[in-house]
Amino acid sequence: MLHKQGRALFRIAGVMLASSLMVGGALATGASAAEPSSSGTTAKLLGGLKFRGPIQVNNDKQPIQGGVFRLLPSTETDENKHLLAYCIDLRNDTLKDATYREADWSATSLHNKAKEAAQIKWILLHSFPNLTVPQLQAEAKAAPTVADLTGLTDDDAAAGTQAAIWHFSDGVTATPLDEEAKKLTKYLIDSVAGINAGSEPSWTISLDGTAAGKSGALLGPITVKSTAAKVKLRLDDAGKQAGVTITDKDGKVITEAASGQQIFAKTPAGAPAGQAKIFAEATTEISVGRAFLGEKDGKHSQTLILAGTKPVPASASAPVNWAPTGPIPAVSAKVDCAQGAVVVTAANNGDQDFTFTLSGQTVTVPPGGTKSVPVKVAEDTAYDITVTGPNGFKQQFKGVLNCKTDTASSPTPKAPSASPTGPVLANTGGGGQTPLLAGIAGALVLAGAAAVFTLRRRGRHSRA
Repeated sequence: MLHKQGRALFRIAGVMLASSLMVGGALATGASAAEPSSSGTTAKLLGGLKFRGPIQVNNDKQPIQGGVFRLLPSTETDENKHLLAYCIDLRNDTLKDATYREADWSATSLHNKAKEAAQIKWILLHSFPNLTVPQLQAEAKAAPTVADLTGLTDDDAAAGTQAAIWHFSDGVTATPLDEEAKKLTKYLIDSVAGINAGSEPSWTISLDGTAAGKSGALLGPITVKSTAAKVKLRLDDAGKQAGVTITDKDGKVITEAASGQQIFAKTPAGAPAGQAKIFAEATTEISVGRAFLGEKDGKHSQTLILAGTKPVPASASAPVNWAPTGPIPAVSAKVDCAQGAVVVTAANNGDQDFTFTLSGQTVTVPPGGTKSVPVKVAEDTAYDITVTGPNGFKQQFKGVLNCKTDTASSPTPKAPSASPTGPVLANTGGGGQTPLLAGIAGALVLAGAAAVFTLRRRGRHSRA
């Protein structure tokens, strides 16, 4: 509901996804904590595993196949230009053609595992495929934890590395069946014993901050962060038509910016209320250890972590909102796995109160103020948060929350089916169960127009 004083309505829909049934086995599905921003690199998951080997996980009845996945950057059509990644989400499915987006560790099951995340990052930097097998063999032979990896193949190296990563990401005992791969797993685990902390890889591109305020003013700042030295800047069509410009701190019009630089938006003085978006784009190196969250049709595809680096196309966007008078909201949202929530932050850069209702609460943000509201989301639940405000203001944040490490009672996941010319089908979860035979049913729970908040938890899995 909207009136002249700028009362805004937050309408939040919780999507309940029904479980998928594994006949004669277990229930199997998952969900991801998709970062509700448009920052960074996106990619599509290709079928099967590029390199792989059998791994025994805990006391599961059967070994599983684990190894290196392929992620194809969204603008690429040549499958040979893929990125390589490992799984850090053992007990969930991978879904062929799922969309993956880079994310901070804080939005994944690594959010409360700083030590383990640093150990995984070291493994990725010092193992296959970031190092070739000959490079890995030479480094292991010269390391304090001397290891003779003679006879190691690419498949052995992938299986041994994945097993070591699962040891830290999922807290399991993962043992490759191949003797050379088993030696590699032990070498990697022993090598990181003294590592307690480390820096997280940075975004390929992100735009941090808001640009909202009165027409004619310099709106911002927004800070550009990127692994690229410079990024290109542009406005969407709405911004161009409204006469918006992108500027530096002195109001000079710019079309590119350096990493760390603050940028601003400016509209013509007296311009009527409107909204636009700023885009930053570059082709840049993506860092080893960057997490990727996957989703397809509202369902989680197991979380991956980057194992090799190369230049990739990346982009980020930031909204711009302006008006000559009244409340002028700037709203952002971010997954916070420590709280099990999507934290919605509302700023008011206008000259009247901005009032909204969220999850049963009425919140008022005074002019110049900012308030954050954590919206609790049940684990493995899709969320759809739409924010509306004065003058047609609207922002939407969508994703699927998956912040916890599933336990051994969870089902065996499946890897994405390979294309006829691609790698063979490979299981990448634990448990040694039978193949998935039944599909996923979905149910949609929508909140009403009275700002009712509804979030329902996906049914947990059990073994049949």
